[in-house]
Amino acid sequence: MAILYGIGVGPGDKELLTVKAVRVIQSCDVIVAPSATYGGESIALETAREYIREDSEVVIKHFPMGKKDRVIKALEAYEFIESKLREGKNVAFLTIGDPYVYSTYSHMLKHMKDDGFEVETIPGITSFCAAASLVDRTLVVGNENLVVMPATKIKEITNEKFIVVMKVYKHEEEVLNTLEEKGFDYVYASRVGREGQIVLTDREEILKVRDYMSLIIASRE
Repeated sequence: MAILYGIGVGPGDKELLTVKAVRVIQSCDVIVAPSATYGGESIALETAREYIREDSEVVIKHFPMGKKDRVIKALEAYEFIESKLREGKNVAFLTIGDPYVYSTYSHMLKHMKDDGFEVETIPGITSFCAAASLVDRTLVVGNENLVVMPATKIKEITNEKFIVVMKVYKHEEEVLNTLEEKGFDYVYASRVGREGQIVLTDREEILKVRDYMSLIIASRE
């Protein structure tokens, strides 16, 4: 039976794919990658492109940000992948970062498993782990908790000392205000591992950038 591989390609640096991810990508007949905009580029695809065989079929599927449309598009992608699996072709679905961390992959997975297809997931380096290395900052130590949250949940911070704020775009001011009120030291990173990557600690500079591919690592005593 053909296999669907969900492959995390890391934060966007082609040198940060795992050896296993590269090997599986090279073995697959069909490569599917998501794009947030219709007809737009896929960061995951560009990251992995040099490892894809010339004779592999490469397809970009549109996954819009709106929840309703995202479910519809996930179903469309599932139906395409299903047809390829039934043809006996192994399919790689590429995701930026890790397949199980804020990924489009999870929207299709239930369909695949419910219909009895074999699925294998290959982990990738998350953007926040790559960012921690880039800025030379510890994510968490000892017996402390690490909380990873979307920016929309920033007001829910309680006693945490170490946090990662994802999806900061369009929520920068609210996030910074909350972190400062609660005594956090923070660093902002965007486009980690890609051309144009930025690291900032100055509030005003952060508010000028407003990049979709951004996150904040924060901690306090």
